Order: sequence, then structure tokens, then C-alpha cells
Amino acid sequence: MTLVAGVILYLGFNFLKGSDVFSHTNTFYIKYSKVDGLAPSNPVLINGFQVGKVKTLTLNQQDNNSILVSIEVNDDILVGDGTYAEIAKDLLGSMSIVLKMSKNTKLYEDGATINGGFQMSLTDMLEGKAYPVIDHLDTTLVHVSNMLDADMRSKLYGTLANLEAITSVLKTTMQSGQSKLDGTFTNLNTLTANLVETEKKLTPVIAKFSALADSLNDMELKQTVANANLLLVELNKSATKISKGEGTLGALVNDKAAYDNLNKTLTDLDALLLNLNKNPNHFFAPFGKKEKKVK
Repeated sequence: MTLVAGVILYLGFNFLKGSDVFSHTNTFYIKYSKVDGLAPSNPVLINGFQVGKVKTLTLNQQDNNSILVSIEVNDDILVGDGTYAEIAKDLLGSMSIVLKMSKNTKLYEDGATINGGFQMSLTDMLEGKAYPVIDHLDTTLVHVSNMLDADMRSKLYGTLANLEAITSVLKTTMQSGQSKLDGTFTNLNTLTANLVETEKKLTPVIAKFSALADSLNDMELKQTVANANLLLVELNKSATKISKGEGTLGALVNDKAAYDNLNKTLTDLDALLLNLNKNPNHFFAPFGKKEKKVK
């Protein structure tokens, strides 16, 4: 029971440390001048895939306080002279070792030392970009300061003083005109209230005028319809009389003999007019004039 308890304790302790007792790994060493917060159990990555972990970190004071880091890597990973180990930090501050794998001419065995360095973080890149900008900005400020000599500074101060004086005058003017503006707004409010009251009084009058106009229109329409009805009645009576043969027009429409006589009369009148046009002397000469015979 003691032996079993000891084995379980050993396996549990290594499990809590992140060690896998039953996996086959190789141990490699890397020497760094600093580790920037790297700690045991941090992952060892290749292209973002974990292939191992950091095992131990040892400070070597005899070698200019360098730090020797041991890592455990899966034994199926080919580590050689083309392998480069970089300490990397992500945006959240998590540390890891990233293995850069290139073509190996020689493979390393368990316990070998590989080359290492540091991967530039986002903060380092921003600092590298920011420092030149700051230097240029500092230089620009120096040039601007040199351009502003004593005379220019005095003119600039004078301009600022004039601007302050103008602002003060505007403030005084606004304060003096505030009472007038208040009175104007008061009059506008009074005028608006009077207009509202006038509108209330005019609304019934306009309604009465509208009703009167509607009544007049209604009366005119009724009178027109009545006149039209009377005219239709009279026309109906006349048509009835004509249809029955009453009156002159009815006799002409219904009596065929009268129609024939009227037609004969119109024919004779047309012949007379033709003869008058052809022989006017026969009708208008003294005592008349006989028509010459045409050979």
C-alpha cells in the first residue's frame, strides 16, 4: 500500500506539473541572456502547435548571469542544426518558446544544445516605429522654436492680446444687448399669443362663411335643375304636338301633300331665280322687254 501510494503521489505530482510520465520525449538545452518571464510548463510550439514544454530554468552566475533553459520535445520531432528556439510573448502576455525549423544537415540527440534568441513582440515593433517618429517630432519642434525669434514672438503675443481684447468687447456687447433681445422675445411671445386668440375668434366666422357659400351653391344648383326640368317638359310637349300633327310644323311633318306642295313651290322659286339671273332685262326694263330669239 505504501508503494502504491508513493507511485500515485509521484504520478499525480508530475501530472500537476504538466509532465506526462508515459510519453517519450527528448531534452534539449538553450542558453539565453534573459527570459522575460518565461517559466516552467510554458509550451514549446511549432507553427502554433504544441510539441513540448519548458522543463527547467537555471541561472548561471559564472557565465554573465545567463539562463540555461531545458525543454522537453516529443521524440518524433526532428531537431538539428537547422532548429532555432525563440522566446515569444503574445498580446495577453503569455510566454512560450517557438521552434523555427529549417533544413537540417545534422540531427541532435537527447541532451544537445540548440541556438536560441528572441522573437520581436508587437510592443517592440511599435517602439521601433515610435522612436523615429518622436525623434523627427522633436527635431521639428526645435526648428519651429528657432524660427520664432524675439520679434516674431512679440508679434504673436500682440496678436493674442488683440484677440483677447476683441473677445472682451464682444462679451460686453452681448451683455448690453441682452436686455433688448429679452424685450424682443417678450414682444414676439405676446404677438404669438394675440395671433392664437385672433385665430380662435376667426374660426367660427370662417365656418359661417363656408356654410353660407355652400347654401348659395346649393340654391343655384337647385334653380338650374328646375329650369332644365321645365325646358325638358316644354320640349316634350312640342314633340308630342308635332307627332300628333298639330300646328304648322306638325302639319308639314305629318301631311305628305303639304310636303309635296312646299317642295314644288321651292322648285318653281328656284326656276324663277335662274330665269331672273339669266334675263334680268325682261323683268326690270320699262314695260318689259321681249327675249331675243337665239338662233
